[in-house]
Amino acid sequence: MRFDNLTQDRIKTRQTLVARHLAWHAQISRRKFLEGAVGASVLGGALGAGLLRPMSAAAAPGIGNVLPIPTTLTLFGVDIHVQAPPFTGDNTDPSTVWNFQGASGIAFINTTATRIHRRTGFVQKGLDSSMNHMTFLQGVYQGRDGHVRDGTFSFV
Repeated sequence: MRFDNLTQDRIKTRQTLVARHLAWHAQISRRKFLEGAVGASVLGGALGAGLLRPMSAAAAPGIGNVLPIPTTLTLFGVDIHVQAPPFTGDNTDPSTVWNFQGASGIAFINTTATRIHRRTGFVQKGLDSSMNHMTFLQGVYQGRDGHVRDGTFSFV
């Protein structure tokens, strides 16, 4: 082993790695093992019995504090507040938030799928062609109440 390349930073890194290794491979007592096993069993039983239910991450009802852009694009008879630069003109902004200043981007993704049957090897190409749209925004905006806020938004 060469000691001339060891700097103080490398020695610290080695000590950290050794301490982490010892922590992962330390012996565990029967008491700690049983505590962990009983805790996992109780949690699994509570989940299985329906006592702990997952919560959805949906937004609160209402339109919120963000003002949508006034212009709309009509798709399938429904007006949506979005501007898609290839479809609404080259100089349009992909932002969906009114009074917004910051970075915004838009992507149109056209996907196709190929299915291969594992047993027969039969290949089907061009399945489930879909057109997807994704928009992101990050910056500051003025809300309904007049306050200026930082915000990050995405629309998929």
